Amino acid sequence: MRLRNLIMVVSLFAGLLLGGCASSKKQTQDVSNLDAQLDDLVKQIVLSLSQNQKTKIAVIEFSDIQGNVTNLGRFLAEELTTRLYRTGQFDVVERQLLNKLMKEHQLSLSGMIDENSAVALGKILGVNAIASGSTTDLGSSVKINARLISAETGKVFSVASVSIFKDDTIRKLLAQSVHHKSPEKGGNQAGQVIEKEDIKFELIKAKMSGRTAIVQIKLTNLSEEDKDFEVTFGWQYQTKIFDDLGNEALISAVKFANQKQRIKGISQYDAATKKIIAGSSVTMELYFDKASSKATKINLLQILCGYRDGFKVEFRNIPIEGK
Repeated sequence: MRLRNLIMVVSLFAGLLLGGCASSKKQTQDVSNLDAQLDDLVKQIVLSLSQNQKTKIAVIEFSDIQGNVTNLGRFLAEELTTRLYRTGQFDVVERQLLNKLMKEHQLSLSGMIDENSAVALGKILGVNAIASGSTTDLGSSVKINARLISAETGKVFSVASVSIFKDDTIRKLLAQSVHHKSPEKGGNQAGQVIEKEDIKFELIKAKMSGRTAIVQIKLTNLSEEDKDFEVTFGWQYQTKIFDDLGNEALISAVKFANQKQRIKGISQYDAATKKIIAGSSVTMELYFDKASSKATKINLLQILCGYRDGFKVEFRNIPIEGK
């Protein structure tokens, strides 16, 4: 009997020991996976920086696709700063100095930044490249997209990406929010961000010019390939707005950056097109003629993107600037 009890105790102890070893092994594998993916990300970034002869770099916090910064975004910035410095190939701005200078100049930058902000930050920090990026929660994994921006032009010159396994540590970092993206001056309510077909739509503002309503939206290509984007006018579904007075106005023109394209509409299919480079952004302005000058809000903006294989994007409750 005593022998049987002894055997049971030894078996139980062995099971606990093996279970602990298995758990420890899994944790080690998870850490190894994270390190390996970060090493891969750094290799991609180093190659791009070297090919483009960029030697001075600043790394800003990564944001999620809604523009919020979590502890994961901050962790990625810290890790990339350290790993890039250890290569001995670059002058990397120290994180505390970066935060101090940004605070002094009242800059709040993370994730995807516009061209003007990138150039301004480059002048302040004395760098010729800025690394930024985003994180996307895909359920069992997290996709990390990094973008390398020229501080001279403010344009993206390269992208890099990896996927990491979402273990308990990564889940905790994702859940710990650091700060949220500040709404743009004259902008709209929080939540006016939509992501579809690897394109991020950020509603900036709506305004009136005579009887023409103009809606400004920032488009960002989140994929690793260039995209041919188009705003279309079809027969069954039309790009148009509904204001708070019950009026409708059809799309009449679209402006991408500094290029304005008219849309005929009414009785035929027509579209305005723009190639959006991988990892870069472009400002789009939608024009709606014969809108009501007395409207104070756009209750619904519906956009048809593409035709046969296209998709729809809708924004609601958009205040009209100055009303």
